[in-house]
Amino acid sequence: MHFDDLAPCTYHSGPLDAGAWRAPLRAIGWLEHPHQFPLGTVPVGLVWRLRALITQTNEHFPGYRFRGVHACSLCDAEGRKHGSLGWSQENLIIPGEDEVFAAPGGIVHYVEDHRYLPPAAFIAAALACPDCGTTEYLAALRRANGGHELPLRASAPT
Repeated sequence: MHFDDLAPCTYHSGPLDAGAWRAPLRAIGWLEHPHQFPLGTVPVGLVWRLRALITQTNEHFPGYRFRGVHACSLCDAEGRKHGSLGWSQENLIIPGEDEVFAAPGGIVHYVEDHRYLPPAAFIAAALACPDCGTTEYLAALRRANGGHELPLRASAPT
């Protein structure tokens, strides 16, 4: 599935649908061939932080995973042998400044293997994001959502 970066995310009903949020829910990293995307070098620590957020999302938001793993159409188009995009069934929800970002777990593959450069606001938000499932994370999401109740539920905060 493809969304332009920063477009409203309408991936799935519930917390991955822009209509469920008071603040904009912006799609990040939903890449597919033949759509163009920005290239560049990401800050040190971003890939590590995204991996940590994916692991935490899996632990604290198990109900927001989707079955199946996505194959990379970018690798297919380049004739590259690849496996699945591990973690692609995970969906990151990251609080920003008066906006919330939704990204597929495959974003790590896109950054590492295809030099995808996410928007600066997403990078800053991901690097500053509190650990998922903590009261700080839920508070940051609530602030990003204009102080309103959230359309997602976590396991007990840590």
